Amino acid sequence: MISKATRERLFAAVENPTLYCSGSKRKQLQVTYDKLLDELSNKLFNEPCSNRMVFRQKVNAANSQSSAVKALKNMLRKQEFLFSKDYRDHAVEINSFLTNDLARFLEALSGD
Repeated sequence: MISKATRERLFAAVENPTLYCSGSKRKQLQVTYDKLLDELSNKLFNEPCSNRMVFRQKVNAANSQSSAVKALKNMLRKQEFLFSKDYRDHAVEINSFLTNDLARFLEALSGD
């Protein structure tokens, strides 16, 4: 469902989350995450992801009991700190997102 390159980059972030909480690695993670959403949108809805909000609405409207879709919905609900532009340090929230939400989604995706 997602490309090997995207999967590898996301697993690297999950395995070493503190490295991806700030700086250039965080930017790299943001780009990879957007690529993930685009790949999922193409697979699920046969169209590219125009933006994260629209994609989230489409996923939430989907009537699927798949563990991967449930994990995707949860991940999308908690993605906001990854892209936050305020001046607070969101390292704790991003670390939690990577080790909990993204990791669970990747695990569910592998299981489905």
